[in-house]
Amino acid sequence: MVILSTKIFLVSCEFRDEAIILKAGAIIQKITIQGARFMAMTDRKQIALLIDAENASWRYIDLILREISAYGFATYKRVYGKVESVQPWQNVILKYAMTPVIQFNYTNGKNASDSALIIDAMDILYAGNVDGFCLVTSDSDFTKLAIRLRESGMLVIGMGEQKTPEPLMRACEEFKYLDMLQKEEAENVSESGHDSGNILPPIDKIADEISRVINTVFPNEEWVRLADLGNTLPKEIPGFTPNHYGFGKLKKMFEAFSGRFDMTEKSDGDSLPVLYVRDKQ
Repeated sequence: MVILSTKIFLVSCEFRDEAIILKAGAIIQKITIQGARFMAMTDRKQIALLIDAENASWRYIDLILREISAYGFATYKRVYGKVESVQPWQNVILKYAMTPVIQFNYTNGKNASDSALIIDAMDILYAGNVDGFCLVTSDSDFTKLAIRLRESGMLVIGMGEQKTPEPLMRACEEFKYLDMLQKEEAENVSESGHDSGNILPPIDKIADEISRVINTVFPNEEWVRLADLGNTLPKEIPGFTPNHYGFGKLKKMFEAFSGRFDMTEKSDGDSLPVLYVRDKQ
């Protein structure tokens, strides 16, 4: 009887030990899977996205975020510029939970928003919270910043248009031409027949887009210098050029849209007359 009881006890212990081993194995497997997932997450780089709104259009935002996703994810998302430069970004800022950094110039001829971006970049660098930076600008003034960040071991991705000076492009580890990427997307859309929303507006809609730019970028000006508008339109409507619509010059384009826009010449004292335009609506 005693021998039988002992055998039953030993068998129960064996089953209990086996159950403990199986349970431990399941726990170890679960920890291993979770650890692998965590390592995969930590392998994705944390990027500080800093955008120079005075030299980049909000229309590139989907391209920008998509390119960043190839490296990791943006933990900082900031847009820098004067009020009139940041204002067109308003809807994008709200949609993607970005932080606007509006900076007034302290004196004429000095861009205070550039300095604000550089200072913030160095603060972020020394905080040690990121693995890299994405500088969205075509302004060569940020060349030294890109060099300094790389000297600190940071990944530096530059994004801008083809007009970007070569020193800035070379200072970045990689540089993306946003206008070229957008053009490639438009060509792919044309071939596939799917609209991505990044194609230039047709001629019967371009007047509405120009009106939007005038009213958002120059909200407090009744008359806008044609030269200033000519510099702004390609930033707000990527790929825009009067030639695309059959006009050799922007002046000719506004003359054709005389029913929608007024155009006049103004001169200050002895200076040569300057062309101005305004939206009639």
